[in-house]
Formats: sequence, C-alpha cells, structure tokens
Amino acid sequence: MSVAENARIFSALQLFASSPKVNRRYQSQSGIFSTKKPLKLSVKWAKYKKQGWCKLNTLNLEHVKTSGVFVIWKPQDKYNVIRIGQGHIASELQKLRNDTSIVRFGSDLLVTWCSIQTQFRDGVERYLYEQYSPISVKQIANARLVYVNLPGKI
Repeated sequence: MSVAENARIFSALQLFASSPKVNRRYQSQSGIFSTKKPLKLSVKWAKYKKQGWCKLNTLNLEHVKTSGVFVIWKPQDKYNVIRIGQGHIASELQKLRNDTSIVRFGSDLLVTWCSIQTQFRDGVERYLYEQYSPISVKQIANARLVYVNLPGKI
C-alpha cells in the first residue's frame, strides 16, 4: 500500500470518527464518548497531623468510622501503590492486614483514605486506578470517572 493510499484511509477514518452520527451511536452503546463533563470532587485524605501518613499495620482501626475510598502503598518504591479499594474503611483495612496478597509487600505499608458518598465511590476508585496502576488488582466497575485531588506524593 502506498503512502498516498495510507493517507486517504487515515483521513477517511478521521472523518468517520468525527461524524456526529457515529459519536451518538457509540455514546448510546458504550458511554465511551460521553459529552458529559467529568465530575470533580475535592476530598480530604486521612493523615496524622504530625507523623505524616498512617501505617497500615499499626493504625488503630477503632477510631476509623468513615466509609469511602482508600489507597495502600509502599514508601520508597518505584511502583509503590499496592491496592486501591472502597467500603467501610476500618473493616476493609482489617481484612487486608491479613490478606497474603498485601502482607507479602512488607510491614511498612502506608494507607490513606477519604470519605466519599456511595454513589461516587466506583468512579473515584476507577480514577485512582487509572492514575496509579496498583500492583494488587481487583475488579473495577466500569463507572463514570469521578476526579478527585490526589493524596499528595505517593
């Protein structure tokens, strides 16, 4: 195939993809080309006032009463985000303290979380997965992205 033919095919594909009729079809089927603006939330990530980020293994979970989204990571590691999840924070973190897929990364894991309303959790979790690409992956809902401010330098 010549360069001219490749250019014509590429131009035709661009024209096809930009067609309003094509975009409406894909919007209704998959939501991928949604014209809705992404939702953005400003959240406060949990952190000790003087000591910095919370340690997963030593955190007193009796004081954690919130539900939302959490991030677990290993400090000083190039690929450091281990797990992102959601739910009742204390019970989820308690489960993960005993989970071999998490424990194998060591005892120095750090954690933070933010309170998020139930209807936004899937979108926030998906956004965080796309930002951090965690090592230990669980299935993520195909929800509309909900942008949040990221939890500092992880």
